[in-house]
Amino acid sequence: MKPRYFRYAALLALSLAFALPAAQANAVRLPPQLDAAGSGITGGALFGGTFPLVAEQGKLGRKLAIIRVYYMIGQKFTMPKVDRAMSAGSTLLASLDIPHGHGITYASIAAGRQDTQIRAWLTQAEQEAVAHNVPAVYVSFEHEANTTANQVLGTPTQFKAAWNHIHRLAASAHLNAGTGGRLRWAMILMRLAYAPASQRPHWSLRLGFASQYFPGTGSVDVIAADGYNRGGCRSHIGPRPTQPAVTPGSLFDPVLTFARTHGGLPVFIAEWGSAFYSGVPAWQAKFIPKMQAYVLANPSIAAVLYWNQRGFYGCQFAVTGHPLSLTAMAAMGRVINGHLG
Repeated sequence: MKPRYFRYAALLALSLAFALPAAQANAVRLPPQLDAAGSGITGGALFGGTFPLVAEQGKLGRKLAIIRVYYMIGQKFTMPKVDRAMSAGSTLLASLDIPHGHGITYASIAAGRQDTQIRAWLTQAEQEAVAHNVPAVYVSFEHEANTTANQVLGTPTQFKAAWNHIHRLAASAHLNAGTGGRLRWAMILMRLAYAPASQRPHWSLRLGFASQYFPGTGSVDVIAADGYNRGGCRSHIGPRPTQPAVTPGSLFDPVLTFARTHGGLPVFIAEWGSAFYSGVPAWQAKFIPKMQAYVLANPSIAAVLYWNQRGFYGCQFAVTGHPLSLTAMAAMGRVINGHLG
């Protein structure tokens, strides 16, 4: 898990660059069940990342189709960076998380005690989409709910109750895509939640399984996960990896399986990254074409967003300043060309 407030601080600290036209060559078509009626996306997967990747659009030769943003309950959705991104035609994958230490829990949300704040945020998100003619904004309540830090908020059952309460709020206000609005809902968990017990380290079993958090096909439009190629950077700071590279399939195959067996829902890779090591500059870059191939080979993946942050726990994931990685990312951006329907 990444520090919650670190990610939001990074969002506020960085400005958007000018957007460039997106390339459309070599697009891969999604299967019919994942067209606009399902995820709102056609022509392949949306290519995007966190706000710091926006500054690299010139080197990527295209704009980001989707940008990852993070909010806490009580904050306004509208801010200048978001407004500029959506005016350039990018959509958002936006988390609405609970600020720890403020007395807000899954139970209090399900009981309606935060309705005013939450409804205001949802309304602003939908209004921004309408104002900028963006067909959809993807929202997620309490992303990475299966992490240790978020256990203080309540149980998986209480999480589901809170999620469904928020979804009903949006539906009653006609904000959801199914009720005349433009909001679509993505459940985002750390990737281990989707793996069977036999494929998980013993310590992770206490964090539960995706099936325990899943609010149901009626209130989830997209299954999503976060996963990384770390090379041991969380436990060792150094110029070289101490663990071998993983494969995209080892990270995300269980996510695809879960989505397929739970309504055939589309999948977002909500955060992915590969650590950079100064002693092996190509290590990060070599993982990027593997992800490119994985996304192209799995048309149920409807969006892929790179976590372009400099780091936490010793991990440095940003491609910024790394020519080999930027070249690989630009190549990926040329062939991952989904768009909103």
